[in-house]
Amino acid sequence: MKTSNKRKIVSSAALGLALLMTPTLASRSAIHTYAQAALTADEEAKIQAFLATQPQNNDTTNIGKVAVTQPSSYTFPDVNNYTSLFQSRSTKVNIDQDYEYTIESSDANDGKRVKIKNWASVEAYDIFKMGDGNPTPLGYEDKFLYAKEVTLIDTADGSEFTVKNAVFPVNNPDGDRGWETLWYNRYTFDLPIEATDPRFQPEIEDASLIPLYGNGYWTLHATVTEMVPYETIVKIDESLKTGEVEEDVAGTLGGKTGKYDIMYSPTEDLQGDTYKQYTSDVIYADLLANVDTEPAVYDMLSKPWGDATVTDFTSSPATNRVLRVGIDYTHFVTEDGTPVTVSGANVDKKFGLKDKEDFEGYEYVTTRTEANGDRVHVYKKIVETPAEPENTPVPETPETPTQPETPAPVTPETPAQPEAPAPATPETPAQPEASATVAPAVQSTPKTGDAGLFTSAFMLFTGMIGSVGAYVTKKRNSEN
Repeated sequence: MKTSNKRKIVSSAALGLALLMTPTLASRSAIHTYAQAALTADEEAKIQAFLATQPQNNDTTNIGKVAVTQPSSYTFPDVNNYTSLFQSRSTKVNIDQDYEYTIESSDANDGKRVKIKNWASVEAYDIFKMGDGNPTPLGYEDKFLYAKEVTLIDTADGSEFTVKNAVFPVNNPDGDRGWETLWYNRYTFDLPIEATDPRFQPEIEDASLIPLYGNGYWTLHATVTEMVPYETIVKIDESLKTGEVEEDVAGTLGGKTGKYDIMYSPTEDLQGDTYKQYTSDVIYADLLANVDTEPAVYDMLSKPWGDATVTDFTSSPATNRVLRVGIDYTHFVTEDGTPVTVSGANVDKKFGLKDKEDFEGYEYVTTRTEANGDRVHVYKKIVETPAEPENTPVPETPETPTQPETPAPVTPETPAQPEAPAPATPETPAQPEASATVAPAVQSTPKTGDAGLFTSAFMLFTGMIGSVGAYVTKKRNSEN
């Protein structure tokens, strides 16, 4: 886990709900985030949904854009409770005398000669003071007043009618009144933008010329900045443990800034107070949307509230945030590290942390946890000892065959020798005594089954020696 120059922030907002949605991170109470900013509940839920698909190492997904609040500390009040910047610049005055005017309008009242009813109590504003220059007109300059609403009396028949946003001349400091015209529906002087709105900066060169020549003598400047949100990219890293999130790249917001010159000029045939729908919030939103299109300098934006010209535009891209998210596997191996095999096939690793299982032919030994969080179940193979077959016959010991009885040997009779005259008696060589020679052999114990045969052979051999000895003696005697 790389933690250098990073602070650990644990975000658990809405994690309980996310854990109910998928058991992938159920083994941990929270996602551990090593990042500059904690994960939102929505981001955590999207990561959980991605992990539920059992992604592989290095798989990525985009969980969307970060929520951005555009910079502004001001909100336009209710349309019935605002004070136009024009009125804020001026001072309230009273009409100094009962003037008669000629109406100039685009309706049926055009050309009528009228007077202002209750002129002394009408609340009006000095238009000259609304400008950026000297608040006091010079002797030769015209002086106009503005009133939100006045009731007029038709001098021809005495009928009355009420008009709004009326503009009319009064005597200047020299006591002169250069114009006798009364205009109404001049919405500019009730512009629904307040002087305290920091998004707009008015520039009014000569307000006293606006009643005569329209909006050519004032401009509304606006600087509009749109914060460009970054996107969050999630990348699977199996070297991290389940529930660990590490930020490789911190997301940074981009920005688009446009500067505009605005000519506020709603259509004058709007009925009633419908012009008030074009508040500063509405105007700014239209400019903000135009900034998003990355306009070119001098591009013109035309809207029902008027026109805006692009005077400058700059932008900077956002840097996407990159998060590495850990996963774990469960392995089933033998003591030498090779996979457990079932029916000739290896048992594959399983996504997530699983309990041990039983496999035929294997005995469970232990479970260990690897450094990367993987769980390893270890088994050993069962060696079976061959069982002895039941009712195995015991082999019989072969019997020693019985030897046939050897018949007793027949001792041949020695034929009678004829008597011979007694010779000179020579020294007769001593004959070997058969009995002395044979006796030890006869007394030895023969092997089982051979005793009779040996005895017969010995007796036969003794008889033959005896016969040979007798024959030799007889022959020597005859020769003598």
